Amino acid sequence: MIQLLTENISALAKILIYELRTKKLKISFAESITGGLLSSSLTKEKDASSIFELGFITYSEKSKKEILNVKDSTLSKEGVYSLATVSEMIDGLKLKSEAEILVAVSGVAGPDSSSGHKPGEVFIAIEIKNITFLYEKKFSGNREMVQLETVQFIFQEILNNLND
Repeated sequence: MIQLLTENISALAKILIYELRTKKLKISFAESITGGLLSSSLTKEKDASSIFELGFITYSEKSKKEILNVKDSTLSKEGVYSLATVSEMIDGLKLKSEAEILVAVSGVAGPDSSSGHKPGEVFIAIEIKNITFLYEKKFSGNREMVQLETVQFIFQEILNNLND
């Protein structure tokens, strides 16, 4: 299963790079649960430098606040694993990036629950040309599978919404 996910991600990354190059669009990431997997999944492919602007790994609450300006009040009221938090991560990413496509992701990879959330609960914000799509997903499997499923979902959703 992991090999299949990895192959799917590589294929999606190649298509994504081609589509973004063709449309002259750039992409940036604010990653938490994926720990850099979104960025590395793109940059291992040819021509990624033509579309990838920047990526932040904001794993801790402190980094989310300091780098992406996520508010203390959001983290205390909504929690680090929430649509509100990834929405603010996108807002903070906008201040640092000129890319037309922005992605923020947070969640619990497992194996244990965290802050009342079960492994596999993932919160995603994808902004394409100022239109934001929010997703609350539940993936299954071990830690690595949850991270891979998250990346696969994000790449697929960008492609699905790119032409809308």
